[in-house]
Amino acid sequence: MKVLVAVDSIITLDILINEMSARSWPAGTEARVLSVVDDDDVPLKTWRDEGYGVSSVQREMRRRGQQLSDLGVERLRRIGIPSQVVIMRGNPEFLISFAARSWPADLIIIRAHNRKDFRRRLLGSVAKLVVESAPCSVEVVRARPKADRSFRVLLASDGSAASIAASEAIAEMSLPANTEVRVVSVVNPMIYSLEELGLGGDSGTEHAHRAIGKAVRILSDAPVKISAEVIAGGAARQIMARAEHWGADLIVLGTNERRGLSRLLFGSTSAAVAKRAHCSVRVVREKDAAQTSSANAYQSSKAA
Repeated sequence: MKVLVAVDSIITLDILINEMSARSWPAGTEARVLSVVDDDDVPLKTWRDEGYGVSSVQREMRRRGQQLSDLGVERLRRIGIPSQVVIMRGNPEFLISFAARSWPADLIIIRAHNRKDFRRRLLGSVAKLVVESAPCSVEVVRARPKADRSFRVLLASDGSAASIAASEAIAEMSLPANTEVRVVSVVNPMIYSLEELGLGGDSGTEHAHRAIGKAVRILSDAPVKISAEVIAGGAARQIMARAEHWGADLIVLGTNERRGLSRLLFGSTSAAVAKRAHCSVRVVREKDAAQTSSANAYQSSKAA
């Protein structure tokens, strides 16, 4: 497995490596720690010292590269993942996906936090745009407090090829002992209400139960405790609400990528969940099912 770890600071690097250290990874996993330097990231003193030229950015890139190498490469090596640091200059919203496509990566790991100024709030967070444009699966990580209970994964399933890929991704993970997986399927509230009144048959609810059944069958051999429920409402809102109420540590869902006008009008459920959920979110693309199925069995590689 090839994992692209996108970082913008030492704090981000620490959060992402802590999350990686808490899991197991397939034999042969390798990582690239990518940091993109925007001109706005260069300290004013460096601009002055270097005469406001391209050498200012190059100096900041060298400094950041050395810092990330010193702090990140050895920690990843300790959990059995060889890595290298890559520094690029430009727009991270474009270059993270570009780097993942060029390598090519199987998974991007990125921290969830929004840009702060008004112009960038209009554009949305880097993580949200990476989820929408990446060529592979993306996990948006949020630091989580240590909990004295089982690890909880909420799987959203609609029966599509993408949600089947998400189920297979969970089945192939080496998860902590006593992991709980809750499978949820969301029904359009209008359809659900009509069915409750006996006016619309049971097609919506039946479809949701079939979607859950597919996911449960895929997960049946995994060493996890499985529960399931059908819920009515807007998909993104209900997934996030159920995850927070249940105390999920990770949400996993597939993405049926919308393009062009369709995305503009309807948006992306996966991107909305990744941006606003209270916990980490992994968005799985369909092609990952085949890649995951052919991967070696996960093995424990936690730091001693």
